[in-house]
Amino acid sequence: MKMILAMIEPQKLKNVRQALADIGIYNMTVSTAMGSSRNTAPIKERYRGLEQEVYLFKKIRLEIVVNDDQVDSVVNAIAAAAHMEIERNHGIIFVYDILQAVKVTGERGAEIVQVKAE
Repeated sequence: MKMILAMIEPQKLKNVRQALADIGIYNMTVSTAMGSSRNTAPIKERYRGLEQEVYLFKKIRLEIVVNDDQVDSVVNAIAAAAHMEIERNHGIIFVYDILQAVKVTGERGAEIVQVKAE
């Protein structure tokens, strides 16, 4: 099993979810993240009445666990759907090994993270 961690632009989430659904991937964790890079322009925010410059940008973090044979198709789907035409940091995709999956009910193995086709 592998875990795919993708950091994408917020406006691309709908496209990425549709691209993943098109290849049969529905289970994922989606969260909001903040990031920084050397090309990050400052954003002005107010905190306790004071205006401050913050060098962060918003991203969407996707975590998807798949079987080894699904990795390439999932990575390709995310990359194609998340790509933007303008020159900027579109995001990044990481692939990690998953050593074990255990539900709190005690079930174990790769089948607990997969949706069974009906």
